[in-house]
Amino acid sequence: MDDLVSPAGRRGGDMPPARGLAVVTGGGAGIGRAITLRFARAGYRCLIAGLVDDELKATADLAAQDGAAIRTVECDLAEEAGREALRRAAENTGPDLRVLVNCAAQCTGLSLFDQSREDWRKELDVNVLAVALLSGWAIDRMRESGGGSVVNIGSVYGRLALNPRFYEGVYPQETGKGPVRALAYHASKGALAALTRDLAAAAGRWNVRVNSVSPGMINTPERHFDGERYTGFAENTPLRRMGTPEEVAGVVEFLASERASFVTGADWVVDGGWSIW
Repeated sequence: MDDLVSPAGRRGGDMPPARGLAVVTGGGAGIGRAITLRFARAGYRCLIAGLVDDELKATADLAAQDGAAIRTVECDLAEEAGREALRRAAENTGPDLRVLVNCAAQCTGLSLFDQSREDWRKELDVNVLAVALLSGWAIDRMRESGGGSVVNIGSVYGRLALNPRFYEGVYPQETGKGPVRALAYHASKGALAALTRDLAAAAGRWNVRVNSVSPGMINTPERHFDGERYTGFAENTPLRRMGTPEEVAGVVEFLASERASFVTGADWVVDGGWSIW
């Protein structure tokens, strides 16, 4: 499904002049929603993709309150038909693609002694393959228009192992089929970091920059932590709190901007210091 939500009115004066098209996958909720709203308020035309149409429309409605029009595409990026739907929607908006943010991701708990190819396939297809294929398409378009920026949303768990004591009640630590871990997710985020570096090396000649942002413990409305669980994360973070989606979005916007014009192939960790201990 491809839908355009028009602005309901403007607040706080006119929006900045259009800065081109920003495509955000996973833009319907959490970090992806915060990124989308950040770009929309900065004057970009935004196209967002995701699995749940109601979530996408909710993001578009929030942007419309500030006078921004966002196009939404309900699609499964694990499938070629879904990726083609996103590419087609982008092509229909004009030739000025400036930013691609690959934020869509899958994360499933897998029992250590009971894993299947199918368990891994879905996560790798969304978290790595879709990123590679969409980035290749975006770089091709950006090189024709003088440059652009790709930002991949990784995770501190692309380089760290999960400590199960922080996830009691989320992942069983011991089962008859071994402990449950986010195995495919961790592996895919590690692969994403390597993919980002190689894309950056290939695309630099066309003034296309490719970077990644690796969030740490971020409290989102969809996966909200409070009480003892929040305290556990906060006490093990040097800044003594969890992060917000908006704090991740600020770094993504910076990397896509001219302020980061000499930054490529880098992974920006946004974790309040979680990974330095």
